[in-house]
Amino acid sequence: MMSLYFDMKNALVNNDGTTVKIKANKLFHLLATDPGRGLDRDQMLFLADHLEDLMNNCQEMCYTIDRSEQRPYFARLTKTLYDLVKGLKINTTTIYMQYSPANNAYWMSETLAIKNPYYTYKDWATDGKTTEILAANK
Repeated sequence: MMSLYFDMKNALVNNDGTTVKIKANKLFHLLATDPGRGLDRDQMLFLADHLEDLMNNCQEMCYTIDRSEQRPYFARLTKTLYDLVKGLKINTTTIYMQYSPANNAYWMSETLAIKNPYYTYKDWATDGKTTEILAANK
């Protein structure tokens, strides 16, 4: 799940709306077919509270390749997925929660380096800051 999210984030950084659409579609289908593999009962209940929102935001990103239309849904997906990852403690690698003050939006990253998915121009892609580090859970 997180690898698809990171692929979407990186595609937004690279202004590649087609890849965002493809990865959002893959995440949507993963969530629709096998969202809770390996989760216990309590974790499944927690997931159920977030699943519809995750799927809706993925679906909205599938309707367009326009990055300016995809970015608001990506921001909402980020918030819901962050709540899920933090609540379930399912991340197997360190995740960096990062923030774009100019866009008032968060994203999660697999690296500490700032690569802001909310900018269209690469010159501004390093604008942002890390606000939280979620350590890997074993």
